[in-house]
Amino acid sequence: MAPTAAETRAAEIATGLPNDKRFILELEFVMALANPRYVHHLAVNDILDDPAFVAYLDYLSYWTRPEYARFVQYPHALYFLEQLEDPAFRAAMRNPRACEHVFAAQYYHWQNARTDRANAKIAAEAAAAAAGGGGGGGGGREAAAA
Repeated sequence: MAPTAAETRAAEIATGLPNDKRFILELEFVMALANPRYVHHLAVNDILDDPAFVAYLDYLSYWTRPEYARFVQYPHALYFLEQLEDPAFRAAMRNPRACEHVFAAQYYHWQNARTDRANAKIAAEAAAAAAGGGGGGGGGREAAAA
């Protein structure tokens, strides 16, 4: 849930930062969570075990709402923000092997996501053309351009 006006004003008073600066700082922190090695750093330094920090992560969950998520450049940051709600995930990220596994999976996703989406789209278009008979020899592109 997004912070209320009273919560926003209280946060401004508590932090001593105007809302626009706090917005930028929180956005940068949330985006830093996209780096599994940074999350590992937080875990091994016992930061993820601090109840105040866990409460801060809970507060930051408003970034998953569409009106805020649109500012996040690294969608994995939102995934990790949600995963950090789970004590088992926080504990797992202490393990260097788990961290490297997550890092490798993330790298593989980035490396192949565009190709996988393109291949799926091509396969879907081919299946649609085969199901529709593909009459006219031009497929759907020429018909759509007409």
